[in-house]
Amino acid sequence: MSARAVPVMMFHSIAPAGALAPHGWLERISEPTDLFEAMLADWQRRGVRTVGSRELAGFLAGSRRLPHKSVVLTFDDGYLDNWLALTPLLLRYEQKAVVFMSTDFIDPSPEPRPTLDGGREDLPWQGYLSRPELKAMAASEVVEIHSHARSHTWLFTGPRIIDFYGPHWNISHPRCRYRFLWLNRHKERKPFALQHLSREAVPWGTPVYEFAPALVAREYRPDPALEERLIGHVAVAGGETFFQDPKWRQHLERLVADHRTAYPGGDDLESEEERLARVRDELAGSRAILEEITGEPVTFFSPPQGGADDETLALALDCGYELVTAPSGGSVRLNLHGSGERWVYRCGTGFNMIPRSASHGRALLSQRITLARYAGTPGAGILTRGFGALSRVRRLLAGSGRAAG
Repeated sequence: MSARAVPVMMFHSIAPAGALAPHGWLERISEPTDLFEAMLADWQRRGVRTVGSRELAGFLAGSRRLPHKSVVLTFDDGYLDNWLALTPLLLRYEQKAVVFMSTDFIDPSPEPRPTLDGGREDLPWQGYLSRPELKAMAASEVVEIHSHARSHTWLFTGPRIIDFYGPHWNISHPRCRYRFLWLNRHKERKPFALQHLSREAVPWGTPVYEFAPALVAREYRPDPALEERLIGHVAVAGGETFFQDPKWRQHLERLVADHRTAYPGGDDLESEEERLARVRDELAGSRAILEEITGEPVTFFSPPQGGADDETLALALDCGYELVTAPSGGSVRLNLHGSGERWVYRCGTGFNMIPRSASHGRALLSQRITLARYAGTPGAGILTRGFGALSRVRRLLAGSGRAAG
């Protein structure tokens, strides 16, 4: 029996419970290694088989059939645990995955680090993949390395200040998006971001302008003297205690107005030519780096943060990619045989529709229902819509990222 549609799953990280603390945002998108292994064992029992990007491209083009219960397994970002745990488990269960790497984050380690199969218990879970690890993963034939762009960041898009970074925010909180404030200030230290991203890593008083994912943004470059003035004022006025003043925001907004009146023109906006050149470098530059490392073609692109539109797809195809993951959210879309699509629609891990149990049974049941829905199984959509609504309510209750401690 051949597949009508192929589910494409989106993971990021697999690590033991607590191994990624205090990075709540990373723990939120990570799955326990024992659950992931239980999933692979469940797939082995039920005959679920993973396929790679070439098989998926042929399936979408209509030139290739795939067996029923085919799945594409993808991992975003290029975390170190993709080498430590993912690769050994794939080899053990004879499955395969696609890893999307953001090349600015490639670790400079000269040798591959130990893995789960090495017998060590003190593995360094917090980090990103290195060149030797990417090369070894590609050579294993169970992992394909493809592109997640270069920068994996957000950029300011206009002069309107929407917030100021202070103790009311915590960049390690699961829902806080302000990590890019540190990443953009310390581009050369991105491979070591997990060692530096803490609540105090961004100076108090840093202005937050309106922002968007790098691939769809036209970058606004604010006056650096304004940021320096704001940060300096907060430091002199007591640092963290400055924000105990109920009127702290009015004080900072007054400084912004005064500075812009006294020093107009210290900012600028990226030209359209500059924007296109930067986005092309995100696409073609990352592809060239990864092909040089692995010796394998890089033809699958995953835009970070789902920051993609039709122009992104056109540019990606022009830069040599064949498939591009579509922005998440909205209505469910199936990867249908013979659709001719270049967009690839993903469905997450599928674990979270039903509240989990310690035995992992509910998570695996939730995933089975999700996979059935994205395989086009009649009736599965009714279940996923009902459970999905409950899941969205739970996410809303989790908070926005404002945190203390």
